[in-house]
Amino acid sequence: MEIIDIVTIIALFTGPIFAVQVQKFIENNRSNRNRKIEIFKTLMATRGTTLSNTHVGALNRIDLEFNGKEKYQKVIEYWKEYFDHLGDDNTRINSLNVWADKKTDLLVNLLYEMGKSLGYKFDKTLIKRNIYSPQGHAIAEFEQEQMRKGILDILEGKSSLPISNILDEGTLNSQKELQEMLIDYYKNDKPFNVKVVD
Repeated sequence: MEIIDIVTIIALFTGPIFAVQVQKFIENNRSNRNRKIEIFKTLMATRGTTLSNTHVGALNRIDLEFNGKEKYQKVIEYWKEYFDHLGDDNTRINSLNVWADKKTDLLVNLLYEMGKSLGYKFDKTLIKRNIYSPQGHAIAEFEQEQMRKGILDILEGKSSLPISNILDEGTLNSQKELQEMLIDYYKNDKPFNVKVVD
């Protein structure tokens, strides 16, 4: 048996195993890329509704899916900067408009870098301006935030629940008269006239 025969026999046995391993490697890379693309597409689709659970879920997966390769290092850096800004309560409380503008700029930078690393060619202005978000969504989001804050203020004792009296003038006068009579009877120790009906 010659060397060529030995190599041929080894190739016959190892070839299929090697081919399967190469196929698994290719599928794994494709799956990793698809997860990154899915995160990017989700963030692009929800960039007008950043409070949505879908948007938040995609943001929370960035460090998991884009970590490790040098190619995605800038994505992780922009994600960290954006994430830090979202948690900066002092700036948000002091100047909400400035905080919101910076938040938008940081999100645009993150999306631009993600798109670039995945082979998409987007302009930062396009990412920032080409958002369809119905006014009704913005109003609903704002109202939900106001209701949540109002309820929290009531529960924390910072505010009270407004209550208005809806009695008409006649009922109010009758109540007042009855109350005055009861006080008079109580203070002057007057007996009550009781009428028993059979």
